[in-house]
Amino acid sequence: MNKFLNKIKNSKQGTIALILVIMITTITLVSSLIITLISVTDLTSSYHVTESKSVASNIDACIDDALSKISSSTSVSGSYSLFTSNVSCVYDISVISAGFITVTSTASSTSDLGYWQDEVVVTVNVSTTPISIESYKTSPLGFDSYSTCGDGQCTYGEDCASCESDCGACVCGDGVTEGAEVCDDGNVINESCGNGVTETADTYCNSTCTAEIVISSDETCDDGVDESCGDGVIQSGSYCNATCDGYDTLSEGCDFNTVSPCGAGGSPNTDSVGCSKNPLCPNDCSTCTNVCF
Repeated sequence: MNKFLNKIKNSKQGTIALILVIMITTITLVSSLIITLISVTDLTSSYHVTESKSVASNIDACIDDALSKISSSTSVSGSYSLFTSNVSCVYDISVISAGFITVTSTASSTSDLGYWQDEVVVTVNVSTTPISIESYKTSPLGFDSYSTCGDGQCTYGEDCASCESDCGACVCGDGVTEGAEVCDDGNVINESCGNGVTETADTYCNSTCTAEIVISSDETCDDGVDESCGDGVIQSGSYCNATCDGYDTLSEGCDFNTVSPCGAGGSPNTDSVGCSKNPLCPNDCSTCTNVCF
C-alpha cells in the first residue's frame, strides 16, 4: 500500500515539475518577444526622430537661402536647390501676389529602415520693411513611409529603373532620362537631314534613347525626300539638297529605277521612267535616248 502511495506521489511531483518547466519556458519566450518588440519600437522611434531632425535641418537651410534671395530682390522667383556635403534640399519661390511670396521647401532622407520626406510652406510678406514671415506651415504632403518593391505602389524612392513591377517600364520618348537610357529628348525621332523636319544646331537623342545626335549647324531646309536622278521620279523645280544646307534646281527629262545593263558606266538605263519612243534614260536624267552605249 505504501509503495502504491509513493508511486502516485512521485507521479504528481513529475507532473508538477513538467508544468513548471513549461511555464518557465513560456514566460521566457514571451519576455523575449516583448523585449524584441520594444527593441524594434525603439529603433523605429529613433529612426523617426533622427530622420525628422535631419530633414527639418535641410528644409530650414533652404528657407534661409530663399529669404536671403528675397531680401536682395523681391522680384526673384523660380526653382532652386542646395546640395553640399551637409545639406540637401530644393525650394520654389513664387512670384509676388498681393504683397506676398510663397516659399516651398522640400527635403528627404533615406536609410536602411525607410524613406522620409517633408515639406514646409512659408508665406513671406514683402510689403513690409524689412520683409517678414506671415506663416510657416508643414505641408500635409510631408510623410514617412517604408516602400517595398512589389507592393503595388510606386512610392518615393522607387522609379521605373529600380522597381518596374510598381512603377512600370521606362519609356523612351517621354522626356525623362531613366533606367538604361543615355538620353531622352521627348520623342522617338532620329534628328537628321532627310527626316522631314528642319532642325537647328543642337544635341538630340536618337529614336531608341541609346545615343546622342549632334547637329553642328542649322538646317536651311528638310523636305524628307532625296530628290535625285535615279530615284524613279521625274522632278522639275527647286528642292532641298542632300545635305539640307541649300536648294537644288532640277529639270529632269526622264528618270530611272535601276542602273543600266547596257555595259559601260554612264550608259543609258533600260528601266526608264517617262520614256516611250526613245526608251532609254541617261545617267544625268536629261532626256530620253534610243542609243545604248
